[in-house]
Amino acid sequence: MTVLKKTIIPLGRPLFIPKEDNLTIDDLEIETAGAYQLIDRPDHIILKNDECCRSIEVTIHRKDKE
Repeated sequence: MTVLKKTIIPLGRPLFIPKEDNLTIDDLEIETAGAYQLIDRPDHIILKNDECCRSIEVTIHRKDKE
């Protein structure tokens, strides 16, 4: 798996993931230390910190194509 992003998302903030190389939500594997929301948009995917009172650490992998 390829690591797309490893970061800390502050409280209530979004992370924008561009849809490059035909990326879809199904291609993502997300490891996180808290609650989050995934929102699919035509040109990007939004991962939003959904915790009520803390930042979350996030690692986003792209699954290998079979």
